[in-house]
Amino acid sequence: MVSRAAPALTRIGFRRDVRLFLLVLGGLFAVLIIALLLAVESAYNDAHQTRVQQWNRVADQAAEDVTQAKERGLPVDSVVTAIQARYGIESLRLAPEPPPVAGSEATLTRRTPAGVLVLTFDDSPLVVLRRKMLATTAISLAGAAGGIILLLLYIPKIIRPLEEMLDQARTMEARDPDVAEDEYLIETFRKSIETLKLQREELQRLHDEQKTRADEFERVTAALTRSLTSGLMAIDAAGVVREINQAGRDILRVAQDEPLAGRGPAEAIGETELATILQQSFDARTALVRRQVETRTAGGDEIIVGVTTVPLLGDDNSFLGMLALFTDLTDIRRLETRVRDLQSLADVGELSAGIAHEFRNSLSTILGYLRLAQRQSSPDDVRAKIHSAETEAVALGAAVDSLLNFARPMKPDLQHVDLHELVCEVVARLEPHANGFDIDVRGNGRLEADPALLSRAVENVIRNAIDAIHAGGRAGKIGIALANDPPSIAITDNGIGIDSEAASRLFLPFQSRKPHGLGLGLPLARKIVLLSGGDIRVNGVPGEGTTVTMEFSESAPATA
Repeated sequence: MVSRAAPALTRIGFRRDVRLFLLVLGGLFAVLIIALLLAVESAYNDAHQTRVQQWNRVADQAAEDVTQAKERGLPVDSVVTAIQARYGIESLRLAPEPPPVAGSEATLTRRTPAGVLVLTFDDSPLVVLRRKMLATTAISLAGAAGGIILLLLYIPKIIRPLEEMLDQARTMEARDPDVAEDEYLIETFRKSIETLKLQREELQRLHDEQKTRADEFERVTAALTRSLTSGLMAIDAAGVVREINQAGRDILRVAQDEPLAGRGPAEAIGETELATILQQSFDARTALVRRQVETRTAGGDEIIVGVTTVPLLGDDNSFLGMLALFTDLTDIRRLETRVRDLQSLADVGELSAGIAHEFRNSLSTILGYLRLAQRQSSPDDVRAKIHSAETEAVALGAAVDSLLNFARPMKPDLQHVDLHELVCEVVARLEPHANGFDIDVRGNGRLEADPALLSRAVENVIRNAIDAIHAGGRAGKIGIALANDPPSIAITDNGIGIDSEAASRLFLPFQSRKPHGLGLGLPLARKIVLLSGGDIRVNGVPGEGTTVTMEFSESAPATA
């Protein structure tokens, strides 16, 4: 058997077939509507005929009842009323003659021995049924006309996508003349779907590979940023902070749960000098190398930060953003300052030791001659002058001994020190010198230090506070506040006070403001505090009082 090739449909033939199908469908729809209308008309006629037959039967029965009543001699009017109520007749009356003009089909007449019986029935149900039939007919005809118009209008729109699909299919694959266009469209669509599935699987595979690489890169980046001991801040091309690592949050005292991404530098870390430097570097697209900035943390602490910024540029030299590395240099700068202070103290001590040795040798010779002169007989006035000279020489010798003590190298004997116990012992020793005024010690703290040296430093500061109260001539009060985090001792008095600009000079030797002071008490206290790994500050207001604060860190004390 020879196979017959499928008929090749042309575009015109395909369009004609579609139109023919739609027109046949519309014709079938019209036939159905006409059949429906005929059925409605037939139903109305049947209902109308049934109702008229019912009226005639009622009229015949009413005429028979009136005739029987007349023959029996019953009152005809009562019978007529009863008949009207029984059969639900709208109007029933006896007339001597039939009406001159025939009424509607709802009005019937019957002759009886009592006269012409005129019956009028309610035909409103027939009127309503007629109106419904007419409305149904009108709606059906309008729907049929509208459907035919829509078919005529939308046939081109229905056919056009099919023709476009044929045109597109020909661009993808040539059609075999033996294959019908519908089969050709279906096969082309199926191949397109298979191709799309393959491409989707390939895209999904590439996406998974890229996602795996991105996840690995993200893990490496996260590990790198976590491992950095310096703060890292990433700013995009719009000037918005995208990332700040944990070290950066720790340096700036920013809470871990506080969101910083999506903000500008000033909004993220506050209106600080660091934010200003970062914004200036971003605006100028320039790099900063090891720029030191004094800034403020979110908690209000003043810190020193070293900043390095690097602009990020793309392959086309476009600006992508900026990376900022910053490190907290506060402890390093404090350590450098402490080392410089210790070096200065060592230099001053070395110079003071040399001068003190020379003075001591000369003073020994002077005192020897003065004592020899006192053993010889001499006038009383000469003896008194020699005694005064000896007294001054002894005082100068004491000053030289103090200077030597200040210049002598110290090696702290580190022990666990209870600050409250140590301060209370010093206060007990100085109570006779305080002349009974109040010294209040509050708080607790512990420190790794030399108790003898620290006790001497605290005693020198408290002695200065007592002398300042005596000089002020008021009711004395000294408050000593101890803390443990960090370890500190704050000594406050209500004495004569001091100008803040002159406070720094009190730590230099021979800068005493007391009439008979040597100016070595606070310098020695400062030396001991520095050796104990701390710092000492003096703040005061003239006429109101002074506060001396000794604050210690957890780092190991130095040796000098």
